[in-house]
Amino acid sequence: MKKIKFIIFLLALSSCNNYLGTVDDDYVPKKEVTEIFSKLKEETNISEFEFGNIIFPKFINLPLDTNELEINKIINIDNDSVINLINNKIIVSKKNTIYVIDINSKNKFEYNLNLSNDEKINYIFDYNNKIYLLTNNSHMFVIENQNVLEIANFEIFTNINPILSDKKLIIFSVFGDIFEINLDNYSILYKDSISVNNGISKKSNIYEDKDYSYYLFNSGTLLTFDKSNYEYLNNYILEDLSIMSSLGVFEQLVDAPFSYNNHLYFLDSSGKVSVYNPISSEIYWEIDLNSSILNYLFTNDGYLIVLTLDKILILSNNGNIINTYTHDKEIPILIFNINKNIFLISEKGISSINYNNKSEESFYKNNFSNNLEILFNEQNIFLKDDKILFQLSE
Repeated sequence: MKKIKFIIFLLALSSCNNYLGTVDDDYVPKKEVTEIFSKLKEETNISEFEFGNIIFPKFINLPLDTNELEINKIINIDNDSVINLINNKIIVSKKNTIYVIDINSKNKFEYNLNLSNDEKINYIFDYNNKIYLLTNNSHMFVIENQNVLEIANFEIFTNINPILSDKKLIIFSVFGDIFEINLDNYSILYKDSISVNNGISKKSNIYEDKDYSYYLFNSGTLLTFDKSNYEYLNNYILEDLSIMSSLGVFEQLVDAPFSYNNHLYFLDSSGKVSVYNPISSEIYWEIDLNSSILNYLFTNDGYLIVLTLDKILILSNNGNIINTYTHDKEIPILIFNINKNIFLISEKGISSINYNNKSEESFYKNNFSNNLEILFNEQNIFLKDDKILFQLSE
């Protein structure tokens, strides 16, 4: 019986050349891979170069002297603490207490909130020169004239940072529902729902190109909004990229994609980088770094600076690796810049990196947890981990 089935299969196969395709007698297989789809690019080492000003994740131009830096403790916090810098003040949540600290004088005011057992502050923001607080249950407060006032309780459970746009606050339920809060009258409107992919919850930046704004619901779910009115769009840019890319599926993004020269930069935590035009569906360049991407910086001259488990890589605007610094930190966390100097934060402290001679210029010893966040205002840098808020100063 098996032999009969096999003979039938061979007869069917020989009769369907038009479906499966035919091969010319003089055909020689040839693999054609253009440069933009190359997984590995030749590394060139340029020791002295100007990479410009950092513009993503945030433009920073601090007037700090990098020769002598100090790490100063500001306040004890906990793992759930939320911090924001507003009008030269540090706003800190810790359980049911809000601290407002003057950056210059270090004077501190305390405010107590009436929260339920599992409720905590999820977001702190400024609107009309007032400090607003939003909990994970969409319970909203405002600090006004040294008083805390309860202004609304929407009872929508959320653990994702909202988006503040003009007079609207866009919040997301844990189930993927989108709501819009009017900050003038505190009314709420259901807007849409999203299809949520598997991913890690993270604090996403929101980036814009000419027409759209991009935001991560989680590391695997990219949201696209109309830039003019923040209407949610059913956009499949991430899915299209994964189909077009020679590197495989992009499914765990480090951050929302940012735009440069009409292309979106996608960074996957697995080590994949793709520079993609969402209008033409063309990939300008892409590369697989073969190491987890932990953090990144991007400059106005098109240089991408990437932190991996064992290196800091600098990529040019056409995807070539032009400089590599191999670090020896067991637990690297993030990189940041002061002026044109790059600093690496690890679990044991902060290193100042000299790219010209491939060395660590200075090291500032301090213990940090891996869950570290960096905050900037015009003249200050703050570091928040699970236990302490630090200030980095001269």
